[in-house]
Amino acid sequence: MQLFSQFRPSREFFHKFLAVLSRDRHSIAPARFLSRLSNAAVVLGLGLAGLAASFPQRVYEAYPLENTLRPAADRPLLLIDANGEPFARRGDCTAAPVTVKDLPPHFIDALLAMEDRRFYSHFGIDPIGVLRAARRNYRAGAVREGGSTLTQQLVKVSYLTKDRTLDRKIEEAFLSIWLEIRLTKNQILERYISSVYFGKGCYGVRAAARKFFGKQVNQLSIAESAFMVALLSSPSQLINDFDSARKRAKLVIGAMVDDGRLSKEAAGAIQISQLQVDESEEVAGHYADWLSDVVHTSLPDRNSRKLLRVHTTFDPALQDMASEAVDEIMDKYGKRYRAGQAGLVAMRTDGRIVAMIGGRDWSSSRFNRAVSARRQPGSSFKTFVYLAAFQVGMSPDMRVSDYAISIDGWEPKNFGDKHRGPVGIRSAFASSINTVAVQLSEAVGRDAVIETARKLGIQSPLAPYPSISLGSAEVTLLEMTSAYAAIAAGAYPIKPWGVASFDRIAADGGHPPEGSGAWRLKGAENMRQLMAGVVNRGSGRAARLPIRAYGKTGTSQEHRDGWFIGFSGNLVVGVWVGNDDDTPMRGVTGGSLPARIWNRFMRKALKSDPNFERKLPRIAAFEAREPAEELDAWRLAAIENLAILSAYEYGDFDSYEHVTTSTRSRRERQRQRRARRSYSRPVSRDLEQRLNAMEWP
Repeated sequence: MQLFSQFRPSREFFHKFLAVLSRDRHSIAPARFLSRLSNAAVVLGLGLAGLAASFPQRVYEAYPLENTLRPAADRPLLLIDANGEPFARRGDCTAAPVTVKDLPPHFIDALLAMEDRRFYSHFGIDPIGVLRAARRNYRAGAVREGGSTLTQQLVKVSYLTKDRTLDRKIEEAFLSIWLEIRLTKNQILERYISSVYFGKGCYGVRAAARKFFGKQVNQLSIAESAFMVALLSSPSQLINDFDSARKRAKLVIGAMVDDGRLSKEAAGAIQISQLQVDESEEVAGHYADWLSDVVHTSLPDRNSRKLLRVHTTFDPALQDMASEAVDEIMDKYGKRYRAGQAGLVAMRTDGRIVAMIGGRDWSSSRFNRAVSARRQPGSSFKTFVYLAAFQVGMSPDMRVSDYAISIDGWEPKNFGDKHRGPVGIRSAFASSINTVAVQLSEAVGRDAVIETARKLGIQSPLAPYPSISLGSAEVTLLEMTSAYAAIAAGAYPIKPWGVASFDRIAADGGHPPEGSGAWRLKGAENMRQLMAGVVNRGSGRAARLPIRAYGKTGTSQEHRDGWFIGFSGNLVVGVWVGNDDDTPMRGVTGGSLPARIWNRFMRKALKSDPNFERKLPRIAAFEAREPAEELDAWRLAAIENLAILSAYEYGDFDSYEHVTTSTRSRRERQRQRRARRSYSRPVSRDLEQRLNAMEWP
């Protein structure tokens, strides 16, 4: 864009031109408005033409003409599952450029009638087309039609970003006129048709005709040509909504009639509604999308047209089980509980992704809810709170108080708004008691909780608010499942991966990314004990299996999200249920639909997966070593103060005696004895603050 900075007068004029276009239509009379617009458009076009003709040589170097023949497609990938069978292609829907002679005349007629009727008479920018679009938008009271020419659209796909800025519009205008000077009209048309995106990864009319109709481009019928042109307005949406695409194809036929390119009799004989388009469903579309994005991001030659064979960790049998589990539960209960969407991630304990469900129907929505959707995890985030406490020395046998608390005016509530008084750590976690999690988070420090989540692979933004302990921050299902895999493996971080090798089969099934599982996870065994309690007697009882299982439920406010994440054998599985528009479900919790989906999938895997190991595997795929960390004694002391509070509040000294941790120093034991002598039972609610405020020798 620096190449155009010298044309300041034109930029000022362009500002004024846009100001005319953007004025309130009700404040200017129609005739006067159209007169101003016509004059501005003509002057603008002549000015840009003169400037484009005098472009310096460095403009040619900055914008090579070869780019107009190079589709913006990623390198073609052939994705191969763990059994050696291909299951998806990505980025490979490209073909050789076409010439005008290759195209049937009715395809060109359909394109020009719908997209650029004055293509062969304008100079890259069509002032009359802009005027016509402005007049129709004026009459409609809204923007219904654009004024871009095919030349401008070629510039967009070949050189420019998608930013909608004034500088980009100026650049687009100059480059459009420059292309008109450098290329013939037929060359511009050929390059546009060979590069434009038609949907489903297909760039160019030759590749799209082969993909959608199984034909050579010169074999396209009028109906098929109209359908292809109809896709250009919104390819990603229309190719997945054939009813809307067929409706727009009828508009294309109407435009051909209006422009005199097709007779009414011929148009009446065309049956757009009977048009057959390849609607074959793809297996594991969300998995393939995720993996292809990972591969293309890491490839140095991502724009190469050479096919790359990618051997993956994808397990088609487990994918089918995951799809069946989601469909069975959601078809039976989804409508009743107003739950519209679900996601599932299944990985081994070394991080290899074996199955993924990113939504109910990939063909209708390619948004991957397992990877891209950030949602509140609710109580499933408490795992990081308890783990942070274990890592500074908390014992799973400790007892604390469940009572009403307030932090800077915020008062967390338990499910049912009830309190139990003295409660053990195991029971507090299994029953997902909010007040206990908040107390632990405040004692160990919110920064420590966030640091623990980061170590285990949570990359989403985490703000240190008091509610962080209850899962108020938004995270992805893939992040959470990977974090739980670290607890299953006893090492962190577990980095999710799906590429086993390129071109050749990896005999050992591939290896985790470098650095995965580099550190031994302190407190993992204690967390597994707590998570087993959730499944056996807590909020996750619906997930129980014939073998030992571990997990945690999560429910966000107003039942907007339900989570269950857990592991058994060598499978770690995360499930999310909710609605795309974030509307509340009808009473869905992590222990209901998500736990049922998890249970259904795991039972299927346990029954039929030959690789399902009944014993939780030890750290195997990687070496783990202790991180160089020092014990935060003050954090441990703060946690133990919660136990002191419980002891004094309820006179539970005997239960407190046996939970003393081995890390306490002689000074800390003296401090606790002084606390006993200083306060008589019962003690008021401010005991914790009074204990923290005391100065201990």
